[in-house]
Amino acid sequence: MTSLYIEAENELSISYPDAPADVDGSIPAAIWGKLESYVATRWSTAVVAFEVNCPCAVDWRPPYNPYVIDLVDGEVATVNQFGEVHLTAGRHIVQCTIGGLDVTPGIEEAYRRMAAYYASEDMRGYSRYSVSIGGDISESWSRRRDATALSNSGAADLLTKYRKAGISHV
Repeated sequence: MTSLYIEAENELSISYPDAPADVDGSIPAAIWGKLESYVATRWSTAVVAFEVNCPCAVDWRPPYNPYVIDLVDGEVATVNQFGEVHLTAGRHIVQCTIGGLDVTPGIEEAYRRMAAYYASEDMRGYSRYSVSIGGDISESWSRRRDATALSNSGAADLLTKYRKAGISHV
């Protein structure tokens, strides 16, 4: 089991990879955070405490890749051959080290695209759309401008193979 029983995730510490050498003026934490929010893979390295609430005994692992389970309820974790820890029914605090994967050229390009997009677009405010036909039929929406930055920049295309299908709690 992975994310099904997670009630909370608390980052205790995090360190991001450097920006690609040819990218100036970017804020690495903001861009890495945006890229990693879209996928289950982590290039940054973080220590995360998961609050896991199980209704029954389960074998559990974090929903990110790569990971190392360090502690369960303050004790050194005993990990099975599948990289999972056995949790009994109830609430547990599981501390893990997440990420640290090497940055590939494709991921560097996704970073470049996001940095260029953020530099060229005004991210303040909201995008709004509204249409009304004859008074009875109408449609409208409003969202933050950066909500579509991943797809509009082209970075999402490069992250497809790392996509985190099925992780809905994040």
